[in-house]
Amino acid sequence: MDQLVKLRTLPVSALMQKDFHTIKGSCTVAEALQLMKKNNESGLIVEPRNEDDCYGIVTEKDILEKVIDPGEDVHRDPWNTPVFHIMSKPIISINPGLRVKYALRLMKRTNVRRLTVMETNKVIGVLNMTDVLHAVEELPAHDDHVAL
Repeated sequence: MDQLVKLRTLPVSALMQKDFHTIKGSCTVAEALQLMKKNNESGLIVEPRNEDDCYGIVTEKDILEKVIDPGEDVHRDPWNTPVFHIMSKPIISINPGLRVKYALRLMKRTNVRRLTVMETNKVIGVLNMTDVLHAVEELPAHDDHVAL
């Protein structure tokens, strides 16, 4: 249990993904899907268009809900739909020093699965729920009957 408490109080910088990919908002959804598949990712950070703009994010869920099955009267195709039409923006971002437990609480309250980690107005990493679960799986079992 002590290991779990220690994990919850780690800064998010200890668990965040530093190898994340970005895409321009003008790229098509099909290009985003190709990049996600190539890098085995479920979301991409969308780059700001200029210095006054903010980052966005496009996820598999966005693509499924807004392009593949957007509703009866909406028709979009991945080859002609730009990412900026379906991305979420602005994104929810956190400081690299924020504790994991607070990041998880923020995800729960805002109903998101990933947060961008920013420092001096630049994305330096991404933390998602899966990153935290993988860290829990790596913890040593505290008795002979429990293994994660």
